[in-house]
Order: sequence, then C-alpha cells, then structure tokens
Amino acid sequence: MSHTAALTQVTPLSTHAGQRWIGYLAALFTVFIWSIYFLSLRLGALSPLGSLDITLFRYAVPGVLLLPLLVARRARLLMVNPLWLLGMMVGAGVPFFLLSMFGMGLAPVVQGSTLIPGTAPLFVTGLAVLVFRQPLSVWRRLGLGAVLAGVCCLLWQGHRAGGDLGLGQLLFLLCSLLWALFTISVRQSGLRPLEVAAVVTVPNGLLAIGYLLIGQTPLTLSQVPMHEWLSQLLVQGLIVGLGAGFLFGYAIQRLGAEISAAIGSLTPVCATLLAWLLLQESIQPLTGLGLMLVTLGVICASGLLSREG
Repeated sequence: MSHTAALTQVTPLSTHAGQRWIGYLAALFTVFIWSIYFLSLRLGALSPLGSLDITLFRYAVPGVLLLPLLVARRARLLMVNPLWLLGMMVGAGVPFFLLSMFGMGLAPVVQGSTLIPGTAPLFVTGLAVLVFRQPLSVWRRLGLGAVLAGVCCLLWQGHRAGGDLGLGQLLFLLCSLLWALFTISVRQSGLRPLEVAAVVTVPNGLLAIGYLLIGQTPLTLSQVPMHEWLSQLLVQGLIVGLGAGFLFGYAIQRLGAEISAAIGSLTPVCATLLAWLLLQESIQPLTGLGLMLVTLGVICASGLLSREG
C-alpha cells in the first residue's frame, strides 16, 4: 500500500454495544466540561488575567503531569504518521486556544459555544467525504443541513449586530476548522485517550513555557485575585486539559470522529443555559433559532435516530 493510500484509509472501529454506550456517556460528559470551558474562557478574556497565564494553565500544567507518559510511550507515538501527530498538536493546541480566547473577548458565550463545536461536524464530515470517501446517509445529510442553517442564523445575527461580533465569529469558525483537524487526526492515529492528551499538552506546554522564558510577555498573576486565577487553573489545566482530553479521545475511539463531533455540538445548549444563569447573558430570537436548529441537527447527524454505526 502506498503512503498516500495509508493516509486516506479509515482506521476501523472495533467496539461492542456496551463500549459504544460508554462512548456516548464520555461524549456527553465532554459536552458539560466544554460548557464550563467556554464560560471560563469568557471570564478569562474579560479579566485582567493575561493570555499567556491562561495558556500556561491550559497546557503546561497537564503537560507536566503527562510528560512521564509521553516519555514512556514514545516508541508507540513515533509509529503514528507525523501528519496525525501534527494535526493533534495544532488542532487542539495553542493556535486553537488563543483564537478561541480572543474570540470570546469579542462575542458572548452562546456564539462561541455554538459556532466552534456546532460547525465542527460540517468540517469533519466534509473531510470524511472528500478525503476518506466516507458515505453520507440521509439522516446525516438532514442533520448537517439543520446545523448549517443554524450556523447561518448565528452569522446573520452577527452581521446585524455589527461591531466586533463578526470578527469574533470568524475566529470561532477558524477554531472549528482546527478542531475538525484534531478530531480526524485522533480518529486516524489510533492512540489511547491519555496518549492523545499528552501529544497535545506536552509540546504546547513547552511552547508556552519557552515563550515565557523569552520574557516578551510578563505574567499577570499578581494583578488578579487568587481565587480568580486558581479557578482558571483548575478548569483549564485539570478539568479541560486532562478530563476533556481523555473523555473526548475515548468517545472518538468508541464512536468515530463524525458521531463524536456531532454530539459535541450539544455544547451550546448546556453552555448557553450556564451563561444565562451565571453571567446573565441574553439570547436574541435569531440566536435562539440558530441554537435550536443546531441541536436538532446534532440529533439527526449523530446517528441516534437511524441507529447507524
């Protein structure tokens, strides 16, 4: 088999029904963690806490914890195609994180939590169909069409609002494309969930530490109350860095990239409710319509209605 053919060959799933149900639970727990992640990003973007501080929390903290695992599994990791390793490091790494954080400084939680995971299934399915020649069932066509319609509602709301909201939406769409690259790369790599988390956090954590050592951007921890940066450390470093990385990697192993990305699109529902309760963010009618269409699209695209594998 040629090198190109090996890249475009879909890695088969080998799971039984019980493992798939655990995969669904892992994906749903990931949705809850991502919802907290978006709220944390919004609060971080609006606080005096610097972007370098939050980046260190997100990658350096779990990276230090997972460094022994990376060293112990280096032989296995080096067997993975470098393209998939790079896709994981970039797709869920510092570029994704900084773009999403800057976007959260320009747009409310409902926009980011809908556009990033909500658009990801469109990108993932596009890659699966174009690159891997995956079939596209009727249910998934309907579901992805609803997701696309919901995203268009959100973009139109941003166009009507004007200001920085449109720029924030553009950054979110770039994040979604990166996340789709990460999702496909995890699916094709065949790595275990903690190995995926190590591949993402260790090199990106080293990158953030290296940038800190250069001394161009000072830390801002001394300017922020301890409880504020400690909550960011807990959410970004441990809950998201370790918890979400493990759970989403497990879900992809058990369900595949497309279904995992589709279930991940339920994040805006949970995140919007939390933002409404905790941050008092309002929801415009067009935004609400977009959120509803994305949710309905997820139910169809996930394959739950058709019971497809």
